Amino acid sequence: MSDYLIYLPFVLIGAITLMQLFIFFSARRMRGRTLTEMDGLLDRKWLERDRALLYFSSAYCGPCKTMAPLIEKLTNEYDNLVKFDAIEYAGLARALGVRAAPTFVQLEKGKVVKVHLGTLSEGKLRQLL
Repeated sequence: MSDYLIYLPFVLIGAITLMQLFIFFSARRMRGRTLTEMDGLLDRKWLERDRALLYFSSAYCGPCKTMAPLIEKLTNEYDNLVKFDAIEYAGLARALGVRAAPTFVQLEKGKVVKVHLGTLSEGKLRQLL
């Protein structure tokens, strides 16, 4: 039995790595997808804008709490940044392939241009907006 315990850390590291790769490739798969089929899940005004940035967060997420003041500041400055609670809007998050928080989904004319996983700097967020 103890002979197999030395492999346990490698199995755990491999499982975590596979999970992260799954999240990364799920986000990449969303690029280029048109969101017109998501009627009812996302307000039409966001689909018709030239640019929009959807921000998915969770109340239980540490990085989301860290980004909260910056997101509030940018939400007041820009009207094309929309905040969603990933738990409250689980259907929308699932349809967009959001599997981690924080996640930013960049839209241009109703089409997913890019999906950003994790926190972003203020400069990068301003570029996206």
